[in-house]
Order: sequence, then structure tokens, then C-alpha cells
Amino acid sequence: MTLSENAATTVPPTDRAQPTTLHVNDAAFTVQRMIAEADRRGYTWHFMPKAAPAQEWRGVTGKTRRALIGVVWAARLAARARQHDIVQVHSASVLAHSRVSAPRFVLHCHGSDVRTLQYQQKWSSTIRDGLRDAEAVFYPTPELAEHVLPHRPDAVYVPIPVDVQNVAEWAPEPGKPRIFFASRWSADKNVTVQLAMARELMPAIGDRADVVGLDWGPEAPEAAALGIRLVPRCDQATYLRLIVGSRVVIGQSAGILATSELETLAAGAPLVLPVKLPLYADTAPPVYGGTVADAVAATLALLDGDQPHDLAATRKWTRDHHGIEHAVDTVARVHRDVMARR
Repeated sequence: MTLSENAATTVPPTDRAQPTTLHVNDAAFTVQRMIAEADRRGYTWHFMPKAAPAQEWRGVTGKTRRALIGVVWAARLAARARQHDIVQVHSASVLAHSRVSAPRFVLHCHGSDVRTLQYQQKWSSTIRDGLRDAEAVFYPTPELAEHVLPHRPDAVYVPIPVDVQNVAEWAPEPGKPRIFFASRWSADKNVTVQLAMARELMPAIGDRADVVGLDWGPEAPEAAALGIRLVPRCDQATYLRLIVGSRVVIGQSAGILATSELETLAAGAPLVLPVKLPLYADTAPPVYGGTVADAVAATLALLDGDQPHDLAATRKWTRDHHGIEHAVDTVARVHRDVMARR
């Protein structure tokens, strides 16, 4: 499914008590998933993408074109904001462009905006002012609390939503089994630990499996040098097929469950992590590993069939803790609270 700007406009609203909402920008398909669920409920939730994809704007012509696109986008946002009760901006970095047109907003943080950019001089005031001035603030992963709550103690944790119903069930492809490193090779994913696991795993695997990773991130060449077969970055459907068809999926080493890991669990596939997850101690996610050595041993046991795996229980856990229904419930409630305070 591709989210278009008019994705929610074909469904007549049936819940007049729920504020109308314009979601600006998307991150990790969060808006796409929430609007699909909002449609099913009859909410009037619409989407407006950011002005243009991230790219370099070279020379006078490029900068002029960028400025023109920005002016047109800002004018359209101002017009659309007036047609909705709530404007929910996704990623604090977007506020640099949206605040003039939509000065009253709800902010949905998404990771690097508050984890990284807010500590850079260029972005600090934009992001911290946004956290302070927003009518409400959401954040999607537990480690972001330390970056958000000091500026906004009332921020609401909305776990990354996954529409489990629309993720195909785990079905390893026939033939030589595939082990899939599902994360990019970069520092924000704790690539040092990820590569340490690869160094231990590759000799132990030998030629028993096809070990695949993404050709994405500054350390990807080192992964290739270890013998991992890199495949190009791909669209979402292709990426999910890689997950669903792999015998074992190895997630990031940053100590959180991000979208890729949750999509793996939504499929019911076995997910191995070479780190522990203390931030998720209360929910006990169904993952394997804990240390590099544990993760290598678990991968080998899953590959050889020595480790049983419960597909149905894995999908149920994802639905219970990260289901799209819970996310929309929370966001919709906060929107109603915002309107009541005005």
C-alpha cells in the first residue's frame, strides 16, 4: 500500500466526536498505518507529505527551485491546516518548515530528531522550542524518554505501530536457507556489535546458509568483506519478502525494537538480537540472543531446527504490544484532550 495525499479523503466520517486531523510527513510508515486504521473507524485523518524528498540542491537553479517548492508547500499547508482541528507533525525537524503555516500543532517525534539533531547547534532551538510549544508530544521507543521528557514531562509513549493483520506470515523459502541481517550498517544501529556477531557467525555457518544483508550504511563494505552477500536497498514489499522468506532474521544492536524488528515479529519470524533489551523487561518480547555469543548460538540452533519457534505466539505478542489499534486509540484520545483544553 502506498500512502497518497488523499488516502483518507474517500471515507465519509462517521465519528463526529473525533477531531479532524492533518498528519504532516511520515516516518517508518507510521502515518500510513494509523490512517488506514482511522479510516476503518470513520475518523477524518488526512495526510500531507513534506515538500520534497531529501536531496542536494546544487547551484543557483537548484536553490531557487527548492525555495519555490517550499513557498508553495507552506501555502498549501496553511490552507489545509485551517480545514482541520489538529495538525500532527511527524519528526521535530519538519517544524523548521511547518511552524509558520501551522503554529498550533501536535508533535510526533520519531528518533534521530530528538536523539541526535537536537544536540546539534543548527537544530537545537528548533527542536527544543517545538517540544516546549507543542499542544501534545508523542515518542515511539522507550530510549527516547531521556531525550524528550526533560523538555516535555507530559509526553506520551506510543509504541511503534504495526498492522499485524497485513504482514504475511513467516514462510522460509525452499532451498538453501537464508539468514538476513535486516538493519543498516551504521553507528546508530550499534554497528560495532553487529559486525562482531557477523565475524563469529560467518565461520560457524560455513556454506550451510546464504547470509544476506543490506547494502546500506558506511560499514556495509566491512560486512561484505566478512562474506555477507549484500543486496540493494529496496521497496517495502521486497524488504518484507526478504524477512518473511528468511529462516532467521538478525535485528539491530541498539537495544530497541524499531520498525524492522517489529515487522519481523509481526510476521512471526524468529528474531535474533546480539544485545539485551532491558527497556522492554516488562513486556518480554519473544526474541533470541542477549549477547553476541548467545545470538550466534541461537542462530545456529534455529538454522538446524534445534530451537523450537512459535510463530503464532510471536505474532500475538506483536499485536498485543504494538498493534495499530492501540496506537490509534492513544493518539485519538490525546487529540480529544487537546481540543478539550482549547
